Order: sequence, then structure tokens, then C-alpha cells
Amino acid sequence: MKITIRFIFVTLLITSNLFSAKAYLSENVYTNSHDEFEVLMKKIRQDFAQNPHIEEALEKYNNKDGSFTDVDYSSIQRTNWPPMTHLERLYDFVFAYTNPKNKYYKDRLLFAKIQKGLEYWHERNPWCHNWWYNQIAEPQCLGILLIQMRTGEQHLPTVLENKLLKRIKEDGGHPSKWTGANRTDIALHWIYRSCLSKNDTDLKIAIENAYSPIAYTTKEGFQHDNSYFQHGVQLYIGGYGDEILKGITQIAMYTKSTQYAIPETKLAILSKFMRETYYSTIRGQYMLFDVLGRGVSRPGVTKKTNTILFAKRMIELDPTHGEEFKAIIKRLKGEEAANYALQSKHTHYFRGDYTLHVRPDYTFDVRMVSNRTMRCEYGNRENLKTYFMSDGCTNIVVDGNEYANIFPVWNWTRIPGVTAPQMNKIPMAKSSWQTRGTSTFAGGVSDSIYGASAYSYTDNYANINTKAKKAWFFFDDEVVCLGTGIYSTSPEEIFTTVNQSLLSQKEIIFSVGKKTSHLEQSSSKHIEADWILHNKIGYLFPERKKIFVSNQTQTGNWYDINNTASKQSQEADIFTVGFNHGKNPSNANYAYIVVPNKQTAAEMKKYEKSKNIEILSNTEDLQIVKNKKLGIWQMIFYKAGKFKSKDISVEVSEGCALMIKDKGENKVDVHIADPKQAQSTIEIEICMPRKSSKTNKATCNFRNSGIYSGASKKLNFQF
Repeated sequence: MKITIRFIFVTLLITSNLFSAKAYLSENVYTNSHDEFEVLMKKIRQDFAQNPHIEEALEKYNNKDGSFTDVDYSSIQRTNWPPMTHLERLYDFVFAYTNPKNKYYKDRLLFAKIQKGLEYWHERNPWCHNWWYNQIAEPQCLGILLIQMRTGEQHLPTVLENKLLKRIKEDGGHPSKWTGANRTDIALHWIYRSCLSKNDTDLKIAIENAYSPIAYTTKEGFQHDNSYFQHGVQLYIGGYGDEILKGITQIAMYTKSTQYAIPETKLAILSKFMRETYYSTIRGQYMLFDVLGRGVSRPGVTKKTNTILFAKRMIELDPTHGEEFKAIIKRLKGEEAANYALQSKHTHYFRGDYTLHVRPDYTFDVRMVSNRTMRCEYGNRENLKTYFMSDGCTNIVVDGNEYANIFPVWNWTRIPGVTAPQMNKIPMAKSSWQTRGTSTFAGGVSDSIYGASAYSYTDNYANINTKAKKAWFFFDDEVVCLGTGIYSTSPEEIFTTVNQSLLSQKEIIFSVGKKTSHLEQSSSKHIEADWILHNKIGYLFPERKKIFVSNQTQTGNWYDINNTASKQSQEADIFTVGFNHGKNPSNANYAYIVVPNKQTAAEMKKYEKSKNIEILSNTEDLQIVKNKKLGIWQMIFYKAGKFKSKDISVEVSEGCALMIKDKGENKVDVHIADPKQAQSTIEIEICMPRKSSKTNKATCNFRNSGIYSGASKKLNFQF
């Protein structure tokens, strides 16, 4: 993921009306223009327009040589690279010099400082050990700076400008050598340079490379399941997803109504990803933390109000879906509630080992990792405690801010949804960038509204020595979470964390039998509760096992999870609930039902009495749940086997994930997926005695399914 640089993200701070129709020249002007280089540069200037305050930077300017007295030009550190400050300040100088509203407008002394500062930069030629600064941050900054400087009363000497353009070309690299967001970012400074030098050949190369990542691929980039990968087969819907959307929508706005406009087929792929995946992982103003990659360890990163910009651009680029993007903007601005205009949907991303369940009342996701995908990374000294985040991690959100900035004080062995040993030191994966998982059974079945996902977890790395069969069953009002076959030889206690979120100011209510109680402030205890209610989310425990619950103040700092961040102590009140399986558990299990959007004890009692959910099996071979209200059975077979109850009998020839929907009369819909992605043939036999004594048989052929080997298939049964 890219390091946050102020100038790169200045577009995200631009006021909303900048991107309205009034902010751009009319389309007729674009169409009639004979110099599209100038057209593009006008749009680029409008994109980055600002009126900066530069007094503080001027005080640190060295008039003798054009440097800044507080900048360490010899630094090669990989994050927050100090020399970049030099360019950022000159960038501000340029916008002050060229803005009629700035007191330094047309200031000859400021022009001299800009020129000398750029000469110093070129001669000093600082170099960073992180390639991104050399090939993206510096060239982009210089390109924008030079485009804006062309509007100044005085122009930079041609010799100096040409030297800088040559440096951009030589150091910036070629976009075709990169993938995904990196390719688009490099293409951006090719566009800047091509416009300045009026190089039509390079501009065409830049545009082609900028849009080429908008295609489905099995490598880095947009996946066939509508997820996004970067740094190998690693889920990066946020982070690098942010970056590619920023770059592509930016370029698409520049090229709109020109010969370089984004092709409709690519715009369709972009829009689909943004509407159905990217913005679906944002609840209200906050993105689900497990899709952000290593960026999750950066302060404030889950708040995504800056992505309003992308949606605004799409209103112009894709007016067919304009209303959807307008609704997204209203949620992000906080003008409407987090559930505004949301539609129910369920997606298992079979390429990404990721499940996303969206309801107007809540959003719930699961992140897994298999031998087909990568664990969440911790490169550049960021995200240092991430190890367990890929192992069945869940987000449970109603308002969206339930985990906002929780991460420096989090107990990282108690990530929501995860079963893990309570280690004093979190292990680090073998590689900071690309470490594959080990599970061969990780996946889910979906009909786009409901679904079930499963994760056969085994980890013998770094004395973790723990395994479990974990499954999630997704309906309208609830998500059923089952775990079984929990074994460990780790010397630590094994916990399954139900949730660890920010503590609401409202009380924690729990029920034991017919008695309802409130958890005392700053307490931690084991209780045998029937259910717990906290911050609009209920947790039902159908087996009334002992659970761990606490509401205590936790402390920490950002530096411990991100060595580029502050060491200043942080504290927050945290709600935690989960199961303590003890040391060396043997075939331990758990069951809990998450019931979001419940406000009162009365609502929880009413739900509990409904007994809508039946847990029919929770064994190492079978995990099965029935939703009586919906007439849906969801089944995880970890191997060939048979399940039989009074209502249904199901036998399969291979492990699989099944969803059986009773459609009434003699109709039954069956959805099936293969979490192993073995591309085999699976035979199914179903008997429903109340419909017919007949046993229906079907064969589902996953052979030669290739990249779709983890996708769900639908079968229709007639009884």
C-alpha cells in the first residue's frame, strides 16, 4: 500500500463543488479543442487547485542554496521519507505563486526560491530505499508542480524544466513493468510529463497503461469474483483498492470527452467493483478493517470520507448508476444513516477467500486464507501484529464505527471471530510481504442473498499448533457461528473471540435463565449467559457454555503495530466477549448467534423465544443449520458423508458447502460450492419425506472450472 503523502492526497480535500459541471470546461470546449495536451493540463490544474499558507515553510528556506534547514536529505528511510518534504513545500510555493487569491501571487522573490529549490533538488538528487518514493511520489509531485508553474507570470528556465522532465522519465520507470495500482500511478506521471513535453506517443502509452489494469486477471488486480488483489494473491479491497480507484477515476475525468476517454467496457468493470464490492465494505463512513491490508495499522485509516471524491467522479463518468453513487455519498457525508438505500446481498469471493454479508440493519464479513491466497502482510514495519487477522476474522457493524481507531489498544490474540492461542508475543509470518495460508478447505456457497462459509483451520507455525473447523451461516436477522474440532498443543490458553470492539456508553446486558443483569463497569468475568446485548448487537449462546466477557480500559500505542507511527500512549474502553477453551483443548467446540440491530432486553428475549434457528450438527465432519422461517438448510460437509433428520436426508460424495431452499410444493433449489476448489465431480442425493419418498440425485461437475472452481452452482430439484 502507498505511504500517505500530503500532496498525493490533496485531491481528497477538494471541496465538493470542484468536481461539478461548473468546475470543468464544457464538453463542447473539449471536443472543439485542437490541443488536447492543454485540455488535459487545465483539468489537472483544476484537480489540484489550492491556496496554501507557506509562511512556516518560508522560515525554513535556505536562500543560499535552495534547501530547507530542517530536512535530512541523506535519509533513506522507507516510510515518511524526509526529503519528500522539500518537494511538498515547493509544490505549495508554486500554488501560492500562481493563485490570484494568495498574497504571494506573482511574487518575484518567491519565484526565485522555487527556481533555486528545484535546482537544488535536481543536483542533490535524494534517493529512497523504498522504490515507491522514487518512481511514484517524486515524479507525480514534480509533474503537477511543473504543470501548474506553466501558468505563472514567470516561467522556469527551459533548461531546468527539461532537466526535471528527463529525471522524471529516467527515475519514474515504465508503467508496463508494474501491475494494478502501481501501474496506474506510474502512468499518471507519464501523462503529466507527456502533456508538458507534448509527446503524443508517450501520452498514448500512458493512457493505455493507465486503463490496462481494468480487466479481470488471475494475477494482481481485479479478480473474476469482483474482489481486488495486490502484492500477489492478497486481498486488498481497501488500501491498494483505494489507490487504483483514485488514479483511474482521476485519469478518466481528465480524458472525459477526449480521444483518450475510458472505454465503456472498462468503465463497466470499474463501476461494478466500486458499487458491489468496494463501497459495500464501507458501513456509514467506516471501512471494514480486514480488507485494508497493512494500512489497518495507520491512524484514522478506516474512516473513508475522503472516498467521496471517487463516487462524485463516477456520477459524471457513469450516470446510469448515478443514483447509487449519490446514495453512497450521502452515507459517507453522514447526511443519511449507515443503512440508507442499502439492499440485502451476500457474496462469497471465491478468489479472495472472503465473505461479505450486507443487510440494511448490519454488515458482517469473514476473512479466511488458504493455500491459494496470502496472509495479510506486515511490510515496511507496518501491521506488526497482524498474524491472526487472516484466520476467520469477522467484522460485525451496525453504525460502522464500532472499531474506529481501536487497533493500538487491541488485544491482537483476540481478533473477532478468530480461534487462537493467547500468546504474549504475536508471531510474524515467514515473509513480511507474501506468505500463503495452509488451509485446503476454505470457501463458501452463496445465492447472492444468503450463504454459508467454512474454514478448516490448521496452523503449526511458531508454536501455534492449533486447529479448528469453523463455519458461518448467514440469514436475514442473524449469523450463526459454529466451531468444532478445536485441538491445540500450544502452551497457551486457546480463545475463540466473538467480538472485541469499542465499548459503547450504554450498558452491557446479559441474561442467565429468566434473570437479566448488567455487567459492572471495568469488570471481567466468566458467566454462563443465554445472551449478551451491547451497542445494538446481540449475542445468543444456545448451549449456555461459560463465556468470557469484559468492559475494561485497554492501553497501547500506534508504534507497537506500526513503527512509522507515534509512541504516544493511547487508551480506550473495550468490550470483549468470547470462549476460553483452556489449555490443550481436545475436540472443543462453540456456538453463538449474532443478532444485530437489537436495542433492548425485550427485543433479545423476543428473538430468543422465536427459536427460528436449529443447529442440527456441529461435528468435525458436519456443520448444519436450519432457518425455519426461511425454509433454508445450510450444510458444510468436510468430506463425503450423509446427514439425516426427520425433515431431510442429504448424502454427498465429496466435501462441499450446500444450501437447500424449500420453495414450496415440489420445488427445491440447491446451491453448491467446493471449498477445496478441487475441480472434481460431486454427487448429491436428497430426500425430503414430507414432499415425497423419492430420493432425488444430481451430479455437479466442477471439472475444468478453472478460476471459477470455488464459485457456487445452482441445481433445481423436483419431488
